[in-house]
Amino acid sequence: MTAAPNNCRANTDVPYMTWDQISQLQNTYGWEIGSHTVDHQCLVSVGNDCQATKLTASQVDAELSNSKAALAAHGFNATALATPYGDYDMSVLAQIAKYYSSMRGFADVGNNIWPLGDLLLHNTPAQEVTTPVATLKAKVDEAIANKTWAIFTFHDIRPSPSQTPDDYQYGTAELDQLAAYVQTKVAAGQIRNVNVTKGLVNGSPNLLANPTFNNGIADGWRTDTPASITADAGNNGSYPDPAKSVKLVSGSAAGHLFSPKVPVTASTNYLFKAFLNVASITSGEVGFYVDEYNAAGQWISGQFRKRENTRWVESMNFTYTPSSTSVASASLQVYVTGTGITAYVDNMQMMALGAGSTTPSPNLVANGTFDAGIGSGWRTDSASTILADAANHGSPANPVNSVKMTATTANKHLFSPQVAVSAGSYKIASYLNITARTSGEMGFYIDEYNSAGQWISGQYKLGVTAAGVTNVDLTYSPSTTAVATASLQVIVVGNSGLQAYFDDVRWTKS
Repeated sequence: MTAAPNNCRANTDVPYMTWDQISQLQNTYGWEIGSHTVDHQCLVSVGNDCQATKLTASQVDAELSNSKAALAAHGFNATALATPYGDYDMSVLAQIAKYYSSMRGFADVGNNIWPLGDLLLHNTPAQEVTTPVATLKAKVDEAIANKTWAIFTFHDIRPSPSQTPDDYQYGTAELDQLAAYVQTKVAAGQIRNVNVTKGLVNGSPNLLANPTFNNGIADGWRTDTPASITADAGNNGSYPDPAKSVKLVSGSAAGHLFSPKVPVTASTNYLFKAFLNVASITSGEVGFYVDEYNAAGQWISGQFRKRENTRWVESMNFTYTPSSTSVASASLQVYVTGTGITAYVDNMQMMALGAGSTTPSPNLVANGTFDAGIGSGWRTDSASTILADAANHGSPANPVNSVKMTATTANKHLFSPQVAVSAGSYKIASYLNITARTSGEMGFYIDEYNSAGQWISGQYKLGVTAAGVTNVDLTYSPSTTAVATASLQVIVVGNSGLQAYFDDVRWTKS
């Protein structure tokens, strides 16, 4: 509340902070500013602490969207929501998911187990008498011991707090004690202090194309039951792009939605994240399964990962490690089996997990996302057929800008800036989406130059012929000590009928 009187049901006569003070929390101290709705009404319940009349679906939507808009008008991008009184049901949670990336409950107590549930974060409510400092310190110790995430919920912090727990007050001195205790654990490297959004499991690049289904069931996604698993444009998806999703309806036999195949390595752990709204269900389940293929593209194994068999809205987060060294690629399978099921999936993500929180190596090539077009040292010998594209055909991590490449009667090329190199190994990764092809390939070649800038040698690295998305992953070491700089050359083979989009070039030292 920034003024009094105000329309907050909890405290109509108390102005807690000004907008300038809230800005200072964010801009000076690095706090995250989240949403708590417009006027603190219960989103589902009535009576007792709640208002007398139940909110309609449109009123709930206004509470969520208008709060977000009001915060945005003052410079706050609120992506986390805490519901008033911790009040929600699955219908409300589906509405919340359209505007926010996370929701924290209140009666949902306990620490959060990795890889978390973004749309139902658990917490420990802090109240005088019932949760003394020793209890909160114990939750910190529990988080350290079990590698979980402890979230504490405070309301009114006062020097002399009420000793009635339901007044939801807590002492300033007690909060200081807890903060000091947490700081000792941070200093010892045992725990990290993060806000809600930074605590969620996120990363890039997303290895799945078309993750928000803005292109429908396309870009490598497919289904074996097109009558009952369909592209949906009814705003049933999730933040940040809820307009489109995939609708799954149960039928007489199980139906399946399959993701594109993604190259994987046996030594890498992966994380899948997916929004799921089981809007109705009589029997059966919606499940998530990973199909595994060898280098020849043959199915060799699979792993069942997760299922939902109740009316529920959630972020389906789960890890995956290839079953053996024979697994060369993997595909996510979402299945629906049973009766009376209508469900929606959206915002599908697959990320490779690192071994730790090491600082990523810097990208050595400029303008790798082509936000500056074919510039910053990038060039082509065919400006009419290899050109900058700004129509959202790029990598899911930054899709707006990319390079569109169309074959002609002769080989044409896109050249990267020259990168200074030395002895050692480099990784060159990029995003390629071949949308048309009759023959030939998209080639990848490294040009090598001496210290005078003269071409002296080169290495052919890869030819891609598969339609759809390929996450190109090249390794490169300079051919001789005479090589001072190198440049990536992307070759569009002539008379191939190729059309492709190229993006997200990352050149790093291994």
